[in-house]
Amino acid sequence: MDRSGAQIKVKTPGPAAGKTLDVTQFGADPDPDSHDDAAAIRAALDAAKPGDEVMLPAGTYDLRSTDPADKSANIVLRSGVDLRGEGQERTVLLTSLDGEEDSRVIRGSGVHDVIVADFTITSRHEGPLGDDPNDGNAGGGPMYGIYLGAYKGQASSRVLMKNLGIRRFERHGISVKASREVTLSGNSVSEATAVGPGGQGYGIAIEGTADQRDPDASNDSRHNVVIGNTFDGKHLRHAILLQFPTHNNLVAENTITGSHLDAIDLHGEGEYLNEIRNNKVIGGQGAGIALGNSGGSKNKHDASGPGNWVHSNDLIGNRQGVLVILGTPDTLIEDNKITAGEKSKAGIEIRNAPSTKLHGNHITGGTNGFWAIRLSEDRGADGRGKGIPTGIRMERNVIRQAANGIRIDAGKDLKLVENVVEGIDGSKLRVAEGIEVSR
Repeated sequence: MDRSGAQIKVKTPGPAAGKTLDVTQFGADPDPDSHDDAAAIRAALDAAKPGDEVMLPAGTYDLRSTDPADKSANIVLRSGVDLRGEGQERTVLLTSLDGEEDSRVIRGSGVHDVIVADFTITSRHEGPLGDDPNDGNAGGGPMYGIYLGAYKGQASSRVLMKNLGIRRFERHGISVKASREVTLSGNSVSEATAVGPGGQGYGIAIEGTADQRDPDASNDSRHNVVIGNTFDGKHLRHAILLQFPTHNNLVAENTITGSHLDAIDLHGEGEYLNEIRNNKVIGGQGAGIALGNSGGSKNKHDASGPGNWVHSNDLIGNRQGVLVILGTPDTLIEDNKITAGEKSKAGIEIRNAPSTKLHGNHITGGTNGFWAIRLSEDRGADGRGKGIPTGIRMERNVIRQAANGIRIDAGKDLKLVENVVEGIDGSKLRVAEGIEVSR
């Protein structure tokens, strides 16, 4: 959707109409453990003209050097020039980058009309993978698999990244910052080398700029599409993250298995008018989908922005199906299917989340202390976002065969309308003393 609420079609670049440049013709060797292949790939990109594509035949390409003009990146994208392999598991880019600050295997700055597709990015890192979200000293490999951003205030745009595998990175598998009309489809992300605080272990991150809140700016972050990707979250802090005032993005049809913290996370810095739909999230240690984030001692976050739409997702065995906190306003949560597991605490948990609407969600399962819908006081984060649920409307939700139904511990201006609560093991409805709920 655009800001007016009208549907739009996000533009993607068409197939290359020019020449195909084979990197082996520029000296690249697809055999593993060969000499440096990065220079040959860069030479092919330099020789290409807009409309051409650079082809990486099946094999393993050893990236041992960085671009002469950018010591942080092995390969730098060019506008209008595609970079393709012969299949996600057939073509592999193997980088020697290992812990260098801001290191990127592939970087694009202010580029447009580019397709990056059909290969895997991984590293020579042989140490342990990230498994402790409190460990800030773990890591290895490149900081970013692919980093796409603006150049001199001009966003990257009309970029398609598809059928890529990203493994053994430290911070972000794919990072899209201050860019628009970027489509990420059919990618597989796993095996971060760290999941600690400060931005480690994010699968795909879509970011605005912290101090940029003008939607008409040339580096405004909007109209990005994250669709049909898969994430093995065993070594991911967050699978998909939206951060800073990025808006009108679509996160859809992704499959996420496990994550150390919230799997799909709107990171509590003003993200607004985003649509999150038809995703499948299984077995996350945090929420399947979360809006608002407290951050930590170094990076302090709070509320996400208004108007986010979370609908038609399949959320199975997460700590919470959907969690909204710290003053995040005007969220619409509807038509989600939430199935609780043994460790689940709530199907939908609402704290300080003004004017949140819960419509038509189906919730089942859970044991012991699980509640299908729970409203509670928000203690805030060092005072940020403290408050109670206000203006919450719960309508036509269906709770069946669940441990407990609806629990309201705090709130005002609350409405329960035509909800179905059946086959409950414990309490159908628990409302704390002194709280008024209209029906």
